[in-house]
Amino acid sequence: MTTPNDLDIVLTPETALELSKRFIGSLPVYPGGHVGRGIVICGGGIRYFTGAWVCLQMLRRLGCRLPVQIWHLGKGELDGRMAELVQPFNVKCVDATTVREQHPACILNGWELKPFAILHCPFKGVLLLDADNMPVVNPDFLFETPEFRQTGAIFWPDFGRLEPHRPIWQICGVTYRDEPEFETGQVVVDTERCWRALQLTMWFNEHSDFYYQYVHGDKETFHLAFRKLGQPYSMPTTPIYPPDDTMCQHDFNGRLVFQHRNLDKWNLFEPNKAIGDFWNENECRTYLQELRRLWDGRIGDERPRPAGRSSDELKAIQRLTKNSFNYHRLGYDQRPMSFLADGTIGVGAAACERLWGVKWEDGHVILEIAGEEGTICRLCQSYDGVWRGRWLRFEQMPIELTPDFDGDCSWGKESE
Repeated sequence: MTTPNDLDIVLTPETALELSKRFIGSLPVYPGGHVGRGIVICGGGIRYFTGAWVCLQMLRRLGCRLPVQIWHLGKGELDGRMAELVQPFNVKCVDATTVREQHPACILNGWELKPFAILHCPFKGVLLLDADNMPVVNPDFLFETPEFRQTGAIFWPDFGRLEPHRPIWQICGVTYRDEPEFETGQVVVDTERCWRALQLTMWFNEHSDFYYQYVHGDKETFHLAFRKLGQPYSMPTTPIYPPDDTMCQHDFNGRLVFQHRNLDKWNLFEPNKAIGDFWNENECRTYLQELRRLWDGRIGDERPRPAGRSSDELKAIQRLTKNSFNYHRLGYDQRPMSFLADGTIGVGAAACERLWGVKWEDGHVILEIAGEEGTICRLCQSYDGVWRGRWLRFEQMPIELTPDFDGDCSWGKESE
């Protein structure tokens, strides 16, 4: 919950405690409006939508009939076609950028979206699942456990513990406790009972540029907010069971419930490695194959469609598909690359570079390259024939895409 004064605050280790106290003092009472139970998954973009699809199919296979919301950040992460794919399974796709217009948030990116979605979904009882989390039993029963009824919140342990010397304890004004960190690949909360603690969690995440310097992502913001406000929660005592690249979590009786495939997320483009002791792996792979048949990973208008193209776009498509190129990530690496007529990348394809398409924008033809992380770079062709731009995420390094042939590579406007 952003307040007008939030626009002016500067958080430092010296000011954070006082500013958080002011925020807590301004918290309104629970406004009401949440009803029923449901599941929230943050599943925008190629990588996370792929995982969300497998997770959703597994939930329904296990008999879970709770309504599901898939939250995303704008049409560049989830478009109408993707929403149509999941709609038959009682799933609603929610654009957080639209919700943000009514409920402002200072910062709203990946991890920050999780508490935002919990607060602004319609459900009173919320099961938050990471998109790469695969349940092995119907998780509905968690809302009926004595532990949830007593506290209104279930969190699961991570591997580590916040050491006593970590400055975040003092920054938040929370007395040190020798207890597990939170692993928020799955969270169960009653939004009414936990309203104040969830609001403080969101405030920490709205200022992630400060707090994430002292904790890893969203998970400890929940932990510290609940402890700060004395909000009780329950936690199963069974530690994580860790098959390769996976964190397995249990219920209060030690029964396996969730398989959080956090380091080997389901991949739309390449086969995932086999993981020993991963339950229902064959079924998950079947759901992944089904998604590949239904969806090629494109989001929005990424497919090159000759019909209706301008002459400049058609010329660019012809040059891209008829020639080979050198794809150079300046300061990092370079490799050959080819562009196939079906809108996929042939030679040189990698996780972040799988698909391509061209658009006409502001008097220029723009080449977009996309992969697991969505659109990764946008390039504009110069009159020397080289396409130039930069990565949109991660290192944001400059990119040069140079044709392998000599001669006139300029595309120019037809009207010139």
